[in-house]
Amino acid sequence: MNKFNRLTLCLMMLSSTLLAQAPDSLVRFNELTFYSEFERETFKRFQHKDVDIFALLMSNGSLLSDVKIKEGRDRFYDHVTIVGRETAEKKTGKRIKAIYDNLHSKFLMKYELKNRFEEIFYNGYYNCVSATALYALAFERLQIPYSIKEEPTHVYLVAYPQDERIVLETTSPLAGYYTLSDEFKQNYLQKLKDQKLISAQEYAMQDVKTLFDKYYFGQNTEVNLQQLAGLQYLNDALYKTEDKKHEEAFTQLEKAYILNPSQRIAQLLYYTGAQTFESRKEKDSTHAVLLSKLSRYTDLGVDQEMIVGEFARATQDLLFVKGKRDQYEQYYRILTRSITHQKLKDDLAYVYNYETGRLLYSQAKCKDALPYFEKTLFLKPNNLEAQGLFLASLAQTFNSKNSNQEIIKQLDDYNAKFSNLQANNHFNALRAMAYLVQFNMSYTTNKIAEGDKYKTLFESLATQYPDISINTELIGQSYSNAAVYYYRKGQVSKAKQFLSTGLKYAPNNYELITRQRMIK
Repeated sequence: MNKFNRLTLCLMMLSSTLLAQAPDSLVRFNELTFYSEFERETFKRFQHKDVDIFALLMSNGSLLSDVKIKEGRDRFYDHVTIVGRETAEKKTGKRIKAIYDNLHSKFLMKYELKNRFEEIFYNGYYNCVSATALYALAFERLQIPYSIKEEPTHVYLVAYPQDERIVLETTSPLAGYYTLSDEFKQNYLQKLKDQKLISAQEYAMQDVKTLFDKYYFGQNTEVNLQQLAGLQYLNDALYKTEDKKHEEAFTQLEKAYILNPSQRIAQLLYYTGAQTFESRKEKDSTHAVLLSKLSRYTDLGVDQEMIVGEFARATQDLLFVKGKRDQYEQYYRILTRSITHQKLKDDLAYVYNYETGRLLYSQAKCKDALPYFEKTLFLKPNNLEAQGLFLASLAQTFNSKNSNQEIIKQLDDYNAKFSNLQANNHFNALRAMAYLVQFNMSYTTNKIAEGDKYKTLFESLATQYPDISINTELIGQSYSNAAVYYYRKGQVSKAKQFLSTGLKYAPNNYELITRQRMIK
């Protein structure tokens, strides 16, 4: 995951290139973190299409109360109305200059690189973004056509862009920005090359600066006021990044993306989210939320195996190192509740159920483990490790059952439910053993018809799967008991037949051989 230093503030305007996904696919309103009620309400209105740009520009600040924000808004728009009236008769060029000078003198007192829009109304401090926003708001009110332009090293306002094209400089074109680190530029371009958005030939032929300016900033780009509001959040995220407050930076970038779901913001979200995730050592609910969010960045190089791998590491830490099963279950619920990709959900569910079952099995809690292993078989019916632990747990639970009929029913149910188990001879051996036991018990209690039924089921299974391993002593006992029954009834031929059949499945069984000799 890539780290970055001092990212561009005034220059990091939001790209108009949208991701192929829906605007809320990477970021969702119900997951946003707000730091004031004013901010929460502003975004709530925005979500419902009630867009208040002035409020959005103000919403990431903390210096002004709601009352002061309203006073600042009223003072600004009242002043704009007066300035608009006073300059209404001037020619276009002179009018724009008069408005520019007047607003600058009234509201903009000191240039400051790190700045939020609210500071204009708090102490008169501004930077290129906040000042550009101020003039754009004024032009909106006065119905003066304008556009906001972005270049790799500058952002500026153009009045009457279709004809006069009067450029307003809020700061020097050479000042008021941070530069991106060479490491960030290189990693950014490498990512685009890996995604084949830059050809190998172009990557090799052009220098880093040229390529970065082309693909990161694009051409001279026009942005709007909503995007400027998003930029306020982007800038705030960059301030927090410099202060090593990665989680707070990530939350601010999420709001920036809500206001403009651009490829550039998505890239920064990915880098910052990954950095935040890596720096958080505790496998807590925040760690799970971050991993869940990172799973959405498939277009930026995150694959499902990475997410499953990180969850497997959290599993090892919480379940087997620290023994915090309750915390692990909470982690799993938080991780999966907002994931919509079914295959990823299934892969995570497999890890969760398999590892939880494995933990319980290691604690000799086989009855508790069994439902978890059942779920692994639903998810990955051909997985031999899951089958093995499932069958081992199942066999252990038989020790606590009082009825062999109950065991048979359970095995038959599993046979119908998980047809893939039929290829597993451990499972077939369990079924054969259960049929054999019931065959023996039925003859012992003179339930001959029932005994014959289970004898037939055993023989059918043993014939179908001749390589299954069955206790030969049990075979000898079962067929000997049946032979004794018929011998006592005077049906010697039938008794011999049972002994002969038993020797087919247990050729060297001493009891069967001995009785066969005795009857002869």
